[in-house]
Amino acid sequence: MDLLLVISSADAATIAAPLGEACVRADLDWGCFFTGQGVKTLKDEAFGDLVASNCIEAVVCAEAWKDHMDGLDCPVDLGSQFHHSGLVAKADKVISL
Repeated sequence: MDLLLVISSADAATIAAPLGEACVRADLDWGCFFTGQGVKTLKDEAFGDLVASNCIEAVVCAEAWKDHMDGLDCPVDLGSQFHHSGLVAKADKVISL
């Protein structure tokens, strides 16, 4: 994976969406891991669609989803901090937002 976005801020979509779009234009393999309040970025339907349709891997911390978005359908895979570690290990570059 060329780039992993680790999203932990509820406001990160304003930065993450343009980065994701740039990855698509540059034909880069990119992924996302969502944790903490960063799971709230998936409320943004356009960003959620971008992630779901273009990331090679996108995982949400299940505990964070339960804490902040309980009762809503998650548009990407639910996982754990174990998955976060695995994604970091696969990524050439990591950006934390």
